Amino acid sequence: MTEADCAQKISLRPVTAEDEEVLLEIYKSSRGDDLRELGWTEDRVNEFLGMQYDAQRHFLANEYKRADDELILFEAEPAGRLIVERREHEIRFIDLALLAEHRNGGIGAFLIRRIQNEARREEKPLRLQIIRFNRAVSLLERLGFARISETGTHFQMEWRPG
Repeated sequence: MTEADCAQKISLRPVTAEDEEVLLEIYKSSRGDDLRELGWTEDRVNEFLGMQYDAQRHFLANEYKRADDELILFEAEPAGRLIVERREHEIRFIDLALLAEHRNGGIGAFLIRRIQNEARREEKPLRLQIIRFNRAVSLLERLGFARISETGTHFQMEWRPG
C-alpha cells in the first residue's frame, strides 16, 4: 500500500470504554506466538494473554498517565492500537499492535514514519522498548531505529532526527 493509500485509509481516534472487547482482541492477536511454539494449548494461551492484558492495562494506567491511547482504524474499522506519550525531552513510543489481517501491509511503517516526522519537527528523540523476539524489530531497524541498550528480554531502541 502506498503512503497516499495509507493516509487516505488510516485514521486514529481516542480509545473509549466501549472499545474494551476489540482492544483485548488486538492484544491477543499480536502476542502469544512464542507460547504456541512452546506447545501451549490455545485455551492456555488465551487464558494467559487475558491475564497479561489485564496487567498491561493496570501498568499503562499507572505508568503512562499522559499517553495518547488511540484505536487505529482502517477504512473506519478497528485495525489496531497505538499508544504514544509525548514528553518534554522525548517522544515515547509505548505500543503499536495490529490485528493479524492488517499486518505486513504498510500500516505499521506508515504510523511509525508519521511519529518520526513529529519527532523531527519537535527535534526530540523517539524511544521505545520492545521484546527481543518481536517481529517488528527488523522493521524498526529498517526505519532507522538503533538498539541503545538491552536486557535479557528487551531492546531499548531510539531514533533521532537527522
